[in-house]
Amino acid sequence: MTPGATRTPILFGKSGGSVIRVQSEDGLEWIEKAGSTADTELEAAVLRWCTGRLPVAKVLAQETGLLTMSMLPGVNLTSTTMECAAQVLAEALRLVHATPIEGCPFMATWALRLNQAEHRVRAGLVDESDFDETNLGRSATGILGELQSLPPLPDVACFTHGDACLENFLTLDGRLTGIVDLARAGLTHPAQDWALALRSIGDRFGPDGERLLREHLPAHSADEELLRRFRLLDELF
Repeated sequence: MTPGATRTPILFGKSGGSVIRVQSEDGLEWIEKAGSTADTELEAAVLRWCTGRLPVAKVLAQETGLLTMSMLPGVNLTSTTMECAAQVLAEALRLVHATPIEGCPFMATWALRLNQAEHRVRAGLVDESDFDETNLGRSATGILGELQSLPPLPDVACFTHGDACLENFLTLDGRLTGIVDLARAGLTHPAQDWALALRSIGDRFGPDGERLLREHLPAHSADEELLRRFRLLDELF
């Protein structure tokens, strides 16, 4: 811990770790993210791979269970207007999904995520009280069973963020300035991101916000059952 530094918690996200903004006495600022060793090592690896490809933080230091990153300019999209949030979020997803995937080592395939979800359900790690309103009263086991019964995904894959909610994209003066919380990034169908983005903007701004973002929805991710399956999968994480 840096003596004399000001430490401000950043209270959003569902990653399970703590995120702190640190400002030293001489005015320098950085971000410290604490979590499991596996999670912080994975996110550090993703950030390093994304450097030069996407507007992500620079890894400054990495210790056991602690990741230190550079500050990015701007505010997250919950602090903007509905119109700005929809425009910047759509821009961010287009940029993420257009990232060249040659040599990308990060996988987020349906089979892999479903296996992870099953592990979480069996370990009792799923909070059923935090389900979306449409799924309240259901059991994690029941949702897992439904997901396991679904047919394979369409054969479309790209680099995805994995948790494309408003809090994970930054803007300044209407421009995209940063992408954060990339521990769930990897190759899968782009509807993974559009499903969570539509839910997030709807939760924050209501139906009008979702309608604005839907104007940017690409054809490959417009199928409602495809969007629903990724929202349902997210209930188990």
